[in-house]
Amino acid sequence: MPSKEELQEMQALRRRRRGRQLLGALVCFLVAVGLFSIVGSGIDLAATLLDDTEEKQMFEDRLKTLVALDPLPFDSLEEANVNTLLHAAIGASVDSTRDDYERDENGAMYLPTLDIETTLLALYGPDFQFEYQTFEDHGITFTYVPEKQAYLLPVTSAISNYYPKVTEIKKESGGVKRVTVGYVSPFQESGAFDPNAQPDPVKYQDYLFKKNGSDYYLYAIVESQAKVQTAQSDSTAQGGQDTVQQGTLESMLGDSLPTVESTSLAVSEQPAA
Repeated sequence: MPSKEELQEMQALRRRRRGRQLLGALVCFLVAVGLFSIVGSGIDLAATLLDDTEEKQMFEDRLKTLVALDPLPFDSLEEANVNTLLHAAIGASVDSTRDDYERDENGAMYLPTLDIETTLLALYGPDFQFEYQTFEDHGITFTYVPEKQAYLLPVTSAISNYYPKVTEIKKESGGVKRVTVGYVSPFQESGAFDPNAQPDPVKYQDYLFKKNGSDYYLYAIVESQAKVQTAQSDSTAQGGQDTVQQGTLESMLGDSLPTVESTSLAVSEQPAA
């Protein structure tokens, strides 16, 4: 029969063993909790990295006035319709929150060329070249007024019935981003306007941006491999053009592009025709 000292030693040994078992269980529990936490954090991080919602919204904001005009595809800025590019830039340069624009006796607004240069640089980059001169696009004349260093905007302006919905952004070799843009019309097939509708795009185009320094600039618009899945009526696909008052144009197209502090565009002046 064990002595009193031996019994005490056996009891102490059992207590130590039980303590080690409890400590081991606690360590295993903490390791499991830590593992699940790490896995969960990794999943959240991966989801964050893959979520390009903000970038899509940024491109939609940058492109909305150009998509509205439904420009013809081009492989380089040199091949593009410069008048349409300028038209889109003018629309994007109008700040609807400002009430200090100079106006003529008919209420038409003078838009400073400096504002337009800033917009052109933000979208097309520093290599885009153009001339200040009176031009026409989509049946609308924009008059250049050299003495005011501004364009006199027409009282009425024409825009197409499209707005952009970016569906995919792909990085390609050579510092290129391919932005697939769906052309969405807020008009129903019957021609009725529905501001609350969330229609599917009636067509797609790929807008190609190339990296220059730390920014990406548009250099081409090409046919997209994305195709409309459902049949659309010709009237909706064509989009038509509506004439809107200048005040409406300002409220729709203001603050479209990010601002930049300076420009280095190659610009030459030419007196108005």
